Amino acid sequence: MPAFAYRAYLADGSTEAGVLDAPTKQDAARKLAQQGRRSYHLAPVNSERPQLRLPGRSALTLTRRVDLSRLFSELSVLLNAGFTVDRALGAVISGEANRQRRQQLQSVLDLTTGGRPIAEAFAALPGITPDVAALLASGERSGKMAYICQRLADTFEATAKRRAAIIEALAYPAFLLLVMSGALVILATVLVPALEPIFEGSSAPKPFTMTMLSAFGTVFRDYPFVFPLAAVLGLLCYLLLSRSAGARRQLSHWLLKVPLIGALVRDAVIARYLETLALLLGNGVAMTEALGLAANVSRQSSLAASFASIEDNVANGARLHGAIVKAGIFDHATMSLVSLGEEANALPVVLDRAARMLQLTLARRIDTVLKLLTPALTISLGFLVGSLVISVMTTILSINDLALQ
Repeated sequence: MPAFAYRAYLADGSTEAGVLDAPTKQDAARKLAQQGRRSYHLAPVNSERPQLRLPGRSALTLTRRVDLSRLFSELSVLLNAGFTVDRALGAVISGEANRQRRQQLQSVLDLTTGGRPIAEAFAALPGITPDVAALLASGERSGKMAYICQRLADTFEATAKRRAAIIEALAYPAFLLLVMSGALVILATVLVPALEPIFEGSSAPKPFTMTMLSAFGTVFRDYPFVFPLAAVLGLLCYLLLSRSAGARRQLSHWLLKVPLIGALVRDAVIARYLETLALLLGNGVAMTEALGLAANVSRQSSLAASFASIEDNVANGARLHGAIVKAGIFDHATMSLVSLGEEANALPVVLDRAARMLQLTLARRIDTVLKLLTPALTISLGFLVGSLVISVMTTILSINDLALQ
């Protein structure tokens, strides 16, 4: 009979590790649950392999992540059809062709079968942030899991579409930049060295562009290790800064101050915050708890601090409208809607409406930026290429002047 290594919580909160014989993983999870053990790791004894890790980072694996939009969409359909969460997950797993993604979903099913809450089981999947887990917990508590899954599917699908649109808009400028970089290397390593002897022994100075290209070519030819070294140092600096709370806070502050980009980031986070808060309140979560859980949507420390101040003010007896006005990050339309929602005792509906308005406005602004981004970058790169051509022509004319002398 197969053996499974497990790590589990006991009733007193302590942990226990051991090996359990069972026909399948689900049977092992059921045995542990019947014994009063809450398993948080369960795997065949021969499948545990050490993984290379960086400090403060996830395992360096090439595992394909589960498509969360498709997962929650399928779960919503199956739950509306009367399936339980376990049966719905089993149906999704049976239709998954990729082995790695199937294993990730199987681990979630094992946890739910073993008696773990749905939100806690789904937290094992990459991409499930605390706010998503909170929504799943509220859906399980209120019996609206199918509705929550559909809303999560819509959210992840919209995010994926925005990311794909941005990548598509940047593809052509990135190709031009790559071609221009290659042309710059050829000029610096082939053309400039062929032209430099003409200026030797002459009183005419070399053009500035030719001097810069000559220096670049010398570094590229004689010290090629400088470029990969700079890339490695940049990566190390990023890892060190990402571990520093102060550095993350400062970078977040700078990002929100960037013209246009900062406003887009802020509106995207606020829209997600309002949507999460509306769903939590609509599923019966208390106001202060919902505010604390919704604050997890923000990875920007400055916005997270503003959300935390809203929670503190409401916990101290302030109205939600007064708390968000004091935070100073919401637009007037949102603040007016919140005020009306409090007066009408319909905050979940009004917050959801405010979130949808922000999302529509954000989508239009992102579309406008993407439409302008490609021509703007193309013109900028064309200007750089044109400047380079003018510099080369200036060098050739300088050579002609030398010949006339």
